[in-house]
Amino acid sequence: MFSNGNRFEENIKLSPNDWLFWKDEEFNNWRREHDFPRIVEFLFDSLPYFSLWLSEQKGLTEQDLLFHGPARFIRFYGEDVAYLEHDAGMSLFKDIRAPKIVRYEFIEESNIKNLRRLKILRQLRFTSYIDWAFANSAWAFPNKIKDIREISLFFTPSGRTSNSLDYLNSNSYIQFNIPLFMPSLTLEARNSRASVKAPPRLGLLKLGGGGVEIKNGFIGEKNLEFTNIDNLTLISPIITSFQTITFSTLRNLTVTGPVHALNLYQCSVELFVKNGELSSCKFEHGEQVIDLNNSSFNRSTISSRKLNVKLFATELLDCKFEYSNPFNFSPKENEDFHNSAKMIFSHLGYADLAGEHFLMEKKAERRNMWKLFSNIKSNGAVRTRFYALFRFLWMSLQELYWGYGEKPINIILSSIVIILAFSTLGYFEQSSSTNSDAMKSLIFAFKSYTNVSLSDIKQTNEALNMLGAVMSFFGLISVGLLIAALSSKSKDYN
Repeated sequence: MFSNGNRFEENIKLSPNDWLFWKDEEFNNWRREHDFPRIVEFLFDSLPYFSLWLSEQKGLTEQDLLFHGPARFIRFYGEDVAYLEHDAGMSLFKDIRAPKIVRYEFIEESNIKNLRRLKILRQLRFTSYIDWAFANSAWAFPNKIKDIREISLFFTPSGRTSNSLDYLNSNSYIQFNIPLFMPSLTLEARNSRASVKAPPRLGLLKLGGGGVEIKNGFIGEKNLEFTNIDNLTLISPIITSFQTITFSTLRNLTVTGPVHALNLYQCSVELFVKNGELSSCKFEHGEQVIDLNNSSFNRSTISSRKLNVKLFATELLDCKFEYSNPFNFSPKENEDFHNSAKMIFSHLGYADLAGEHFLMEKKAERRNMWKLFSNIKSNGAVRTRFYALFRFLWMSLQELYWGYGEKPINIILSSIVIILAFSTLGYFEQSSSTNSDAMKSLIFAFKSYTNVSLSDIKQTNEALNMLGAVMSFFGLISVGLLIAALSSKSKDYN
């Protein structure tokens, strides 16, 4: 499984002045011949049970990985995927045969609709490698989710080398440092001077570098998975359709002008947009730093573990920020993510959206308190753990009763439930003066809770009188909380 790896580390490079002006098919064919074979070979050599996974995918071959690139067959979907080849050719005249135009589609099973209208040439269903590993974790991976999480995370390119401190001509690579599948060291090996080979690493195809500035570069439908597009400036790039970039690096990438329909999946991103627009874009997982200056950010989604968005003189419209970490949900990360989203929307004056993320932040904090208390392996003091339990219970009560000020309707519903419960008690209690009288029981409960006298009803049961006094106290508190909750949209979340 571990070999020399030099063929994988080879730094292949294409000049931005060349590939950005190639036709899509010319670029994709070049990668099929010069780049995809070494990537597929690296995956066979490095990923646990990769050959077994491929053998279990009926109809899927190594040639499919080489033709389309392996990323779409590896990434996490959470469900099976349909691969379709269909003829999209059309003719305006019945007596003229339509030209054959082959299109390729990867559709998640939940999104498959009516396929009858398509001229299907080939169709198969497959389970991606990450989904397959998750489904077979019980026997294939002793550490189960932990092993799969590590494999998934290593697909986000983090390795980086450079001959200069400014990293303007850096190279990026992927390496699977998975302890379970790395060779163990014997005592003899440790005492000897023989070097132990590390797992092979994959050098990503270098498409940027040097801070080169390209105007009107044609992105089109080029397959940009497993690439290094660092240190590049694009002025008014041309993207003709939905473009998905997977397992790549886009560090120090500056774009001047609009960017539409761009999907970045599990990439290392440092994106700077100036005097332009990010519209209908999606950033999934990976590591993102997004900086917009004098631009607009519209109809886009960020689903990730961390949120790092900087806006200067930028308009934000209909964007969605979601915490997402498929194999390792962290309440603390979730809390920090929604805190960042809350700050962004609050600074821009979107109080409703800031309030939504404030509520999710507090929910995550509550879950984190329970995690601190319930974690058996925690080395924290007993006092700290019981403080976490108290915080969890107190926050649960607040969340239920008024949603930390974001759910005033909860106060009204809770008050109705309390009044009905107290009136039911008065109705069934034998010694109560309102026994078997539904109207008087309800009026006495309403009067006790709201301190509003509808009629003069005196309760003969001392316990119910005492309970009514307690209800009066909580009724006053509820009124105050309701007013505070209704006015919360004018508060400063910063």
